[in-house]
Amino acid sequence: MGIETCIKKYRIILAICLMAGITGCDVLHDDLSQCDLFLEFRYDYNLANEDWFAEQVEEVKVFVFDTNGKYIRTFSESGDILKNADYRMLLPYHLKGCTAVVWAGKTDKFYSLPEMAAGDPIDKLTLKYEPENGKSGGHLDALWHSGPLQMFSPENTGNTETVSLLRNTNDVAISITRGSTSVDISEYDVQLVGANGSYDHKNNFADVAGNIIYYPCSEEEDDKTHLRAQLHTLRFVKGADMAFSITEKSSGKSIDIGGQAIINPIDYLLMSKPETMDGQEYLDRRYLWDINIRIGDKADNGYIALCITINGWTYWFQPTDI
Repeated sequence: MGIETCIKKYRIILAICLMAGITGCDVLHDDLSQCDLFLEFRYDYNLANEDWFAEQVEEVKVFVFDTNGKYIRTFSESGDILKNADYRMLLPYHLKGCTAVVWAGKTDKFYSLPEMAAGDPIDKLTLKYEPENGKSGGHLDALWHSGPLQMFSPENTGNTETVSLLRNTNDVAISITRGSTSVDISEYDVQLVGANGSYDHKNNFADVAGNIIYYPCSEEEDDKTHLRAQLHTLRFVKGADMAFSITEKSSGKSIDIGGQAIINPIDYLLMSKPETMDGQEYLDRRYLWDINIRIGDKADNGYIALCITINGWTYWFQPTDI
């Protein structure tokens, strides 16, 4: 057989293998340790549709499971290497076809993940946030999730798999305006209550989730001017029960927002979404929320919200001449 004939046959075999989802490593190497696979990470699931992975994410943990959902091992990376625009995580070739679940961000300070042993079921992988006495009144490190993802499925004929991250934390700014004047937010008790402190491997609320009471972070009250309160919360989910209230400390009176002292803020957050965007997609893409409650400036309506403004969108409850 001539050299040209051999080359032609090799090219035909390689083309057939690529069409079938088989890489050159499957065809040419008995020692698969000589082949490399890579994961690249993106965080462009935001309103800007821009990749902010290198800018925002400081750590990634990749939990790998076999085709039966049994745990194999964890790969992690942190630090300046993630800031490189061309960063990719190297994986052994024999993990091709396995399932990955990714938690990104500094998961060790505020959150807990289980110690996984070889053979553990994928259902064991539950991330929890359990603040003392269920009260959270400080800054939370940003958190991201992805998966479960089949790595290098037959449709992927390359050696790189893209992992798209979804942000699981929100930064919420709360302010109150009386008439047309901003008021001292420290004169009010602001709280948000929700059972959103536990997530399974699919990023759904886990059954073990208990209520968390979110309070403003005292160190971040608008640089001590007390005009805005900053709340840091975990994921907002459409249809979930949450309770938001604002109460004046001196009188104990709650601000009436749309006829209620306690509202589900998700109902109002979704009112501000673009018409062309799904509700949950909007909650997941936006993580910076600016909420202003405008109350009356007279004694008889000083505890009634005239309107609520969310990221520039305003819903009026009461008419006003101001």
